[in-house]
Amino acid sequence: MSVTLARARGESGRLRVWWLCTLATIILLVSVVSIPARAASPSSGAVSQSSPSLTWNGPLYVMSTPVPEACPPGADPANVRCDHFFLTIDVPPTFWTQNTGGVAIRITWPSSDNDFDLYVYNSGGTQVASSAAGGTTSEAVFLEFPAPGVYEVRVVPFLVLGSDYQGSANLAFTSGGPVPNPTRPTGGIAFGPSTVADPVRTEGEPMIHVDRNGNIWESGPWGTSTQLSFVHRSTDGGDSFHLTSSTQRPDAPPGGGDTDIVTDDQGFAYFVDLEGLANLGVAVSNDGGNTWRKNPIATDPAQDRQWYAVDNGATSAANDNTIFLTVHELAAGMEVYSSPGSTGSEDPTGGLVFTRASGKLAIGSGATCGQTKFDPVLRNLYLPCVGGDHVDVITGHVDFMQRTGISFVHHGAPTSPGGAVGDLFTTAAVDQAGNVYVAWVDTHDHNVYVSGSSDGGSTWTAPLQVNGDPANTNVWPWIVGGASGIVDVVWYGTSVRGDPGTFPSWFSDRAAATTVPWHVYLAQVQLNFDAPASSTIYQSRATEHPMHFGQICQEGIGCTTSNGDRSMADFFTVTVDAGGAALIVYDDTTNQHHGASLFVARQVSGPGAFGTAISRPVPTNPVSDPTGDAQAPHYAPVVGPGPNVPSMDFTAAQLSQPSNGVLRVRMRVASAATLAPPAGADGIVWLTRWQARSIGDGGELSYRIFYVGARSVGGADPTFFSGTGTSASPKGVPGNGCVTNTPQNCKLIEYPAEHTEMGSLNRATGNFVIDVPRAHIGLPKSGDTLYSVTAISFAEVSGGPLLQDIDGTPAFDMTLTKGSGGGGHHGTGHGSEKDSSGGDAHFSILANDDQIGKVSFVDASMGIAFESAYLQSVVFDGSTATIEGTGFVAGGFAGFRIVMQDVANPGVGKDTFAIQLSTGLTVSGTITEGEIEIS
Repeated sequence: MSVTLARARGESGRLRVWWLCTLATIILLVSVVSIPARAASPSSGAVSQSSPSLTWNGPLYVMSTPVPEACPPGADPANVRCDHFFLTIDVPPTFWTQNTGGVAIRITWPSSDNDFDLYVYNSGGTQVASSAAGGTTSEAVFLEFPAPGVYEVRVVPFLVLGSDYQGSANLAFTSGGPVPNPTRPTGGIAFGPSTVADPVRTEGEPMIHVDRNGNIWESGPWGTSTQLSFVHRSTDGGDSFHLTSSTQRPDAPPGGGDTDIVTDDQGFAYFVDLEGLANLGVAVSNDGGNTWRKNPIATDPAQDRQWYAVDNGATSAANDNTIFLTVHELAAGMEVYSSPGSTGSEDPTGGLVFTRASGKLAIGSGATCGQTKFDPVLRNLYLPCVGGDHVDVITGHVDFMQRTGISFVHHGAPTSPGGAVGDLFTTAAVDQAGNVYVAWVDTHDHNVYVSGSSDGGSTWTAPLQVNGDPANTNVWPWIVGGASGIVDVVWYGTSVRGDPGTFPSWFSDRAAATTVPWHVYLAQVQLNFDAPASSTIYQSRATEHPMHFGQICQEGIGCTTSNGDRSMADFFTVTVDAGGAALIVYDDTTNQHHGASLFVARQVSGPGAFGTAISRPVPTNPVSDPTGDAQAPHYAPVVGPGPNVPSMDFTAAQLSQPSNGVLRVRMRVASAATLAPPAGADGIVWLTRWQARSIGDGGELSYRIFYVGARSVGGADPTFFSGTGTSASPKGVPGNGCVTNTPQNCKLIEYPAEHTEMGSLNRATGNFVIDVPRAHIGLPKSGDTLYSVTAISFAEVSGGPLLQDIDGTPAFDMTLTKGSGGGGHHGTGHGSEKDSSGGDAHFSILANDDQIGKVSFVDASMGIAFESAYLQSVVFDGSTATIEGTGFVAGGFAGFRIVMQDVANPGVGKDTFAIQLSTGLTVSGTITEGEIEIS
C-alpha cells in the first residue's frame, strides 16, 4: 500500500480533469529550450535489501513546465519537458508483512530561485505521492509499504531558468511486520470544542493544574531565545484564560526554560522557571496570580528539568504544608529539595527558600525523570525515571512535617514489552486509595503502557497496552489518578507507523509532513490489579482535527541544528477537575504558521475519573458569555484587577449564512455607548477567529486561522476587516501573520486587516454585524466545519504587535450549510514577456477558483524573484483570470495582483500577462514565449 500526500478539500492533485481538455495542445507546445535536456544519469535504478540507497543526477533545464500532466513519459521520451527517472523497488511480495517502513524519495537543487516539483507514479500510471512546495531547494515524499515494482519519479521544472537537480531514494525498514492494535470502545467519553487558551502567544510543554476553588492554572515556556515564560489562569471553568501579572510572567528575565506550577490547600500558587538553563527561579503568589514574590536562585546553579510536588499535611492549616522541588543537577544527578508552604504574603521563606530534602546528595543518576508525585495516603514521594528497559520509580517515605533526611529507594516497574522505555519522560500518578501508576512509551513498538502498584511500588502489575487503533505510533504519555483503580492517560498518536523522529519535518517539507497527522488521545483505564489483561479501557480522540503534522523531534537542541521539528517542545499534560472530568492542555501546530498555539480540551461526557458520569453542556452557535469579566488588566501586582470595560465585555457571538456567498459575524458587547480604550491602550479590536481545513502557505494541508473583526482607534467609530495572515517563508522571511525570532519560529500570532469589509455597530444595543464574502476567508463550502470559533476583545497599542486580550467567549463549532467550491474554472500559464527595460521576465502560474495554486515570477534584469504563498482571491471572467494573494520577494513580504488573458492558442504575441506587487513593481504586456490557458 502506498500513501498519497493529503490535500486540502480532498484534491487528488492541483490540476485534474480540467487539464485533460487542453492536455494534447500543451504537450505539443514547448517553451524556449536553448539547451536540450537529457535523461538523468543514471536514468533508472533499484533499491533492495542488499542495496537500500541510490542517487542520480538530473539534467539541466532552462524552461518551465507547470504541471505533470503536460509531460507523461510517452509524450516526452527525450525528457524535454520533465525528467523521468524509473525506480525499481526490489523486495519480495511478502516483504511488508514481515517488515515495517517504506521508501523515501528526495530531490534537491542549488538555489531557491528555481523551483522543481516531485511526483511519483506506480506501474499502472497512478500518482501515489507528490511534493510541490515553492521557495525551497528540495522536495521529498515517503512511500509507506510500497508494493514491489517499477515507479516513475517525474521531476517537473515548475519555474527553472537554468538548473539541474540531484535525486535520491532510500529503502528504510525495521524487522517485524505491523501488529494490528485492538479497537477500543469510547465508553461515551467525548470532548467539546477546544478553548483557545492564548490567541496571540505560542508555547511549548504546557502544564495544567486545578486549584481547590476550581480555577485552572497553566504554565509553559516561550523558549530560551525569548527569555520568557507564561502563567495563564481561568476562573470560568476553562471558557477563557488570561495571563497573570502585568509583566507577562511572574518575574523579569532571564527565563523561558522548563516550568511547573502547583497550588496548595490555601489556594497559594507556586511557579518555577528554568532560567536560561542556568538557575531555577521560584515564585509565590498569595492573591490568585496578581502579585508574585521571587527567589531567582532557589537551588544550586546548573540544572535541567525540575518538577514540583505538594504535601498539604494532615490539617487544613498552612503551617504543615511542604513544597517539594525535584531537580536534575547537571553535575550530581537527581536531587530533591523542600520548602515550607507559604503562610501568607509576608512570609519570606515559604515556597521561596529550599533546602535539600534527601538524606544524600543525589537520589538518582540523572536519567530523564517525569513529574514528581506525592501520595497523601501512604505518604510516599514518587519520581518516575527512564531505566532502560523499565521505569525506575524512585520512592521516598515522608513522615508528617518531614522536610529533610528523607530516604529514597529504587523500585523497578516491569520490563517494557518492547524492551525500550523512552520518548523522553515517563509519568506517574496516584489514585485516591494510594495506588501508584506509571505510564510510558516503548520506543521499539511505539505503544503506550501502564502498570500499577498497590503496595507503594514494591510490586507491579504486568504492563498493559493502553492505545488501540488508530493510535499506532505514539509519544508523550501523561497520567492522572482518580478513584481507586482508575487513571486517565493522554498521548499524541498517529495512524502512520514508524519512528516519530524520522517522519518528514514541516521545516524541511511542509507537504510531506501532512502525510503524518497527529491527534490527542485519552484512555481511561480501570485497572484490575489481580488480572490486568481483563482491565477496562476506554479510548477517545480529544481533538476534532489533527493538532500536528509530521516529525516530532525528541533530540533537544539537536533538533534545531538538524532542521527537526521541536515546535511543541517535549510533553503536554492532563488533569481532572473536582467532578472527575479530564482537562487536557496541548499544542496545535496545524495553523499556517506552524506555531504551537495553546488549546485546552474539556471532557463533556462519559465516565469521569472519580467513578461518576460526566455530563457537561457543549457551547453551540450562537453562544452567550456572562457580563463583568472584561477587566483591563485581569491581573496586576498589589492592586489587583482593573475595572471592567463594558465596550469589550462580550455577551454573545454568532455566525450565520444570509446567502451562499456570505458569512455573517455577529458580536454583542454589554455597552457600546463609548469606545474609549482602556488605560495604556490606543484602540480596541473585536475579533472572531476560527480554524478550518484549508491550504497552507506552501500548498500543504493546513487548519488555517481565519478571522473577522472591527477596530476602533481613540474611541472613534469602528472599521471592519477580515484576513488570515501569511506565515514566514521557508527561507525564514517573516510574513504578516506571525512575529518570528528565529527562521519560521512563530512566537506572536498577528491579525492583519487584509480585506476591508461591510459592517455596522448599533451603539444602543452593542451589536456588531459584519458580512464577509466566503472568498475572503478561504472559500469554505457546505459541509465544512469552522473549529473553535471564539470572539475575543483586545486592547491595542499602536505600533506594537502584542495585543492584550480582555474578554473571550466560549468556543463553538459551526458547520456550513450553504455554498459550494469554485465554478470549476482553472488557469495555467508559463513563459516570458518584456519588462520596461526590454529584459525578459519569466512567469509560471497555476490556479483554480477554489483558490488553490501557486505563482512564480523572475526578472533577472530587475533583480526580482517572487514566489506566492497564499492565494486570497481567484476570479475568472471569460478568458481573463485575476489572482490576488501574498508572497515573498527580495527578502521581504509582499502582496500581489495578477491579471492574465487567454486570447488565442497558440498565445505567443497575443496572450497577455500583468503582475503588480505591493513593493511597487509592475510588469505587463503580451507574452513573447509560452502559453496561457484558461478554462
